[in-house]
Amino acid sequence: MRMRPLVPAALVLALAGCISVGPDYQAPEPAPVALPSADAAAFSGTVPVAAWWRQFDDPVLDALMDRAMLANLDVRVAVARVDAARAVFSEQRLDLAPHVPAVAAASRSNAPVFPGQPRVIQEQVSFGFDARWEIDLFGRIRRSIEAADADLGAERAGLEDVRVSIAAEVAGNYFALRGLQRRIEVAEDTLDTLRDTQRLTEVRAEYGAESEQAVQSSLARLREIEASVPALQSQAAVARNRLAVLLGQAPGSLDDLLAPRPLAPFVRPLPIGDTRDLLRQRPDVRAAERRLAAATARVGVATADLFPRVSLTGFLGFLSGSAGDLFESDSETWSIEPSVSWAAFDLGSVRARLRATEADADAALARYEQAVLVALEDTEDALQAQARRQEQLESVVGQAEAARRAAEVAELLYREGAADFLVLLDAQRQQLAAADALARVESDVNVGAVEVYRALGGIGREPAFP
Repeated sequence: MRMRPLVPAALVLALAGCISVGPDYQAPEPAPVALPSADAAAFSGTVPVAAWWRQFDDPVLDALMDRAMLANLDVRVAVARVDAARAVFSEQRLDLAPHVPAVAAASRSNAPVFPGQPRVIQEQVSFGFDARWEIDLFGRIRRSIEAADADLGAERAGLEDVRVSIAAEVAGNYFALRGLQRRIEVAEDTLDTLRDTQRLTEVRAEYGAESEQAVQSSLARLREIEASVPALQSQAAVARNRLAVLLGQAPGSLDDLLAPRPLAPFVRPLPIGDTRDLLRQRPDVRAAERRLAAATARVGVATADLFPRVSLTGFLGFLSGSAGDLFESDSETWSIEPSVSWAAFDLGSVRARLRATEADADAALARYEQAVLVALEDTEDALQAQARRQEQLESVVGQAEAARRAAEVAELLYREGAADFLVLLDAQRQQLAAADALARVESDVNVGAVEVYRALGGIGREPAFP
């Protein structure tokens, strides 16, 4: 087959790819961030590993995190969104090249050529390749590819953001659960002590050494602590169920794994790396920047609609009036049809769409700037809160130790008859309050560390997730 008639098309092809109309995107350059709360007492500039939760040295937490990253349903949704965006990007790139589907057709008719004429049987069979190609003279397709690429980047950042959030939520709920379990232990230990005190008070009352008022006050205190335990157990059940759902499992399925175990607060300086690079670390900020890039590229797509579109269509194959002669040399055929389309009198609609895309780009810029401000706010709040929790922990540890000693002395003096019952009751109340506060603050310190890492966007450099 001779292809000489296709040669003039080379003149048109030479024009392809010369212009990309619309704005060229310039990514905002995030300024270094100085966070005043990142003091050396509570934080260190050491960069933690990407799997930051491993520095808590808790194998149960490590196992929960590994399972969550594989089975969490929000992560699976985000992975699917990345796959979908990748497929759209691949499809957009293919639009730069001709689309050449294979086509085959056959028809047979029995009808007169003209009314009143004898009927004639007609047959036509074809097979070949039907090419279609839009020559991207003004960059409409290239801008579409830019937008799809930016959308893919946004979904990738969104996936990372989901993983960071899920990791923080798993760790936060885990540490909250451990804190509740410790508070339940404190309450149950206090109940044992109060029951001993109740028996002692009743014995002393039998011998006239104590009043009925002391007996009833002791009993009231005992019942008060008993009533507080179910509420703590209910909160612990909620935390266990939440962890199960985060791992993509039914509530109650993790009860064996989450049996009570000691919780050590993270009391050494928290490694947070260089916070000046915060805006590059936050995946939500990166996602907002990529969406801004996509919106800017779509302004170029809309701008290109103001200009003509040049397309080529053609056919190369065989056409015959009989299926038996389809692949004979006389049946070889080709055709080429250049075409130009332009909005012309519909340019008002095109300009309206262009204004809409420009407005979308303005909104995307505002969302990016908002993401930056929220990132700064989140991080400053998390650092401030964690520094204060560390200070609070030091005070509460001393308070709990002093309250424990005071309760021991008061019980000894009461048994010897050298102290009033109200002194013992007050000392035991202070001991429970201090021990409960210590359990809460220890849990809060670990939860606060999790919130710092969430605010910093998961700051490790090596891959953190399966």
